[in-house]
Amino acid sequence: MDTRPGLIERAAALLREDVNPMGPPSLDGPAISSSGIGSGSAGRITRTHTLDRVALAGQGIVMPWADTQRAVEEFRVVKRNVLTGWQSLGHLNGSRQSAHSVMVTSSKPREGKTFTTLNLALSFAAEENLTVILVDADPIRGDAGRQLRVPSEPGLTTVLSGDVGLTDALIQTDLPNLLVLPCGAHGPHVPELLSGRGPSGIFDDLTRRYNDCVIVIDTAPALASTAPASLAPMVSQIVFVVEAGHTQRSEIESALHLLTGCSRISFLLNKAPPSNEHFGGYSYYNGSDDA
Repeated sequence: MDTRPGLIERAAALLREDVNPMGPPSLDGPAISSSGIGSGSAGRITRTHTLDRVALAGQGIVMPWADTQRAVEEFRVVKRNVLTGWQSLGHLNGSRQSAHSVMVTSSKPREGKTFTTLNLALSFAAEENLTVILVDADPIRGDAGRQLRVPSEPGLTTVLSGDVGLTDALIQTDLPNLLVLPCGAHGPHVPELLSGRGPSGIFDDLTRRYNDCVIVIDTAPALASTAPASLAPMVSQIVFVVEAGHTQRSEIESALHLLTGCSRISFLLNKAPPSNEHFGGYSYYNGSDDA
């Protein structure tokens, strides 16, 4: 693999000089009772959905086991880097951060965040021994659920509000190891729901329910919503999507200042022109580094 520093690697090096982690934001807020999270139809998932592979392919979402496109290999590289990151995060055991959770965000809309989320989740789903739960945590737009063509309700916010149990909101896709938790309804109370203890409880419950569970979370852009900053302390890694030739350094810096609750942030360069570099640019920004 070509290890020459690329655009994002250079950006990461520069950003390390400027970004000073300020510690995780408070997780104070109303906690969801275990009955609110875990109740449901006798603990069984009854909602099912068959993925429309043709429609997904039209949006650039590829099935990793049935395609040899460059994007498939690129997301395999991203997946392996995320898996390697988890192997080095054993110190998170016992913290509020779910061990195998990755949140995908960006600075602004339309930079490829949901495209990245869906392809990354499908890449994880190609692993035989993993259960993948794709969480749509963007109730305003709900792009992940919309592109998968699943109903938005009941979903994450419905569970957080205590109206339904987790198993009533989860959807089993026709891929045996891929489940979806839709976004749920949007409303004025949603920012407080996402900033409280509820999401962490849901992630913990999913981890208890499913062995070798990977939680992939699609959330709003960091400069357009408070949700990414609220969820950052609850996840072990963040994939931050940067649009080539479009995202400004000042926007990346502003977004990173909001995401200091997670110390491991990676950059994914999207919409980059073809080059001879192997699989494009991908690198880590570790918020705990002093360099």
